Amino acid sequence: MSLMSPFPGMDLSKMDAPTLTLLGAAGCVMLTMHFTVQLVSQHLFYWKNPKEQKAILIIVLMAPLYAISSFVGLLDIQGSKTFFTFLDAVKECYEALVSILWAYVILI
Repeated sequence: MSLMSPFPGMDLSKMDAPTLTLLGAAGCVMLTMHFTVQLVSQHLFYWKNPKEQKAILIIVLMAPLYAISSFVGLLDIQGSKTFFTFLDAVKECYEALVSILWAYVILI
């Protein structure tokens, strides 16, 4: 009995390791984006404590930034190294902001 693939043109057993890695990373980025959008929309819908929730939203938005940064780091296209360097600098600054906000949320 043969199983039907959800993507008939894609045979995963014949793909090389870098392509499989990119596909897996792309899937993880999409999952991260999905869950982040879901969590942010729930926080915005149930907006009860603005000070605390604003800080939490900024902390939650760190996950997609890290996911996108990691995915771009896997790409090997012209100009991706420059973009990755810029994205890494943004990530480091955002990480400092999130550290401060984390302490703020704990002290509230």
